[in-house]
Amino acid sequence: MGEQFKWNPSVERMGQMMRQAVYMEDMVTLQHLVKQRADLEARDETGATPLQIAATQCKPATVSWLVSRRADIAAKDNEGFTALTWACLKGHREIVSQLIAAAANVEEVAASNGKTPLTLSAERGYLACVEELMARGARLEQPNADGSTSLMCAAHHSEAEVVAYLLARNSLVGVQDNEGWTALMYAVNAPLHAPGVSGEATEKKVRIDGVMGKVTTTELLLLHKSDVNTQSTDGLSALIVAATRDRPQAVRHLLECKAQVNMSSLRGQTPLIMAAAHDLPDVVKQLIIAEADVNAVNVKSDSALTLSEKNGFKEVMELLRKAGAVAAKGGKKKKGKKK
Repeated sequence: MGEQFKWNPSVERMGQMMRQAVYMEDMVTLQHLVKQRADLEARDETGATPLQIAATQCKPATVSWLVSRRADIAAKDNEGFTALTWACLKGHREIVSQLIAAAANVEEVAASNGKTPLTLSAERGYLACVEELMARGARLEQPNADGSTSLMCAAHHSEAEVVAYLLARNSLVGVQDNEGWTALMYAVNAPLHAPGVSGEATEKKVRIDGVMGKVTTTELLLLHKSDVNTQSTDGLSALIVAATRDRPQAVRHLLECKAQVNMSSLRGQTPLIMAAAHDLPDVVKQLIIAEADVNAVNVKSDSALTLSEKNGFKEVMELLRKAGAVAAKGGKKKKGKKK
């Protein structure tokens, strides 16, 4: 009689089969591999374990099975991400719940980006995951590595629904990150899909009690009394930041809330100088109406007018000249015409 066939794949091959079975949710193969003493922590080329793959792919049955066999919940891949990190990145609430129930750390900070699970979910607009994390003990004000909070990061991505939820749970609007930025600064610095008013009109909005219509993230923060004149470590204010982002509506809201129109950064940059340097005529108009100093200069003795002239921004130049701006000479500030 011939020799009895023995199935004896290499450790590497069994690892590949294990990960493939996770992708396919092939519980029969998984159970067979475990009987053959396959490594539950077998990693792929990215350093991902079967549990991390199951969490990323939203395979709750597989996650439950792996956890029951004591797969390492705290294992990190090459990016420093755990299974919980991946579940939050993908917005898989059920997986988040399973992993936390299995003692995953809700306050872990991802090595590659320095962010907490709550922040990773908040900035992507995954409200269900945010709610789950909060219900399971995640700290509202736990800072990321750069000192930012979940509120700041959600604001920076214009995730109005998440911002409203965090504010309703008394997230602090006055907290500053390591560079002195507040949630309001993050909000007005959020990228726009299109320039100007049309771009702002496409931002995510949310309905809140006591306010007619829907409101943006910036409006939410202003309604919660965010200080419009707080300055960062380099002297930036929310208005200065907004003036560089082609956000005429946000600029108007900030001015209505008593933002100081002539506040300058440590480099002497005022909102008007920044708006002119970025060729933003709609923002320039708002600032001129608010009586911005059209002849203010920065530390390089550049005024809004000289910067617009250097760059050939004709519409901005015309607006400034009509408002009484004159070109500065010899590094000195010239007085504008009285209105």
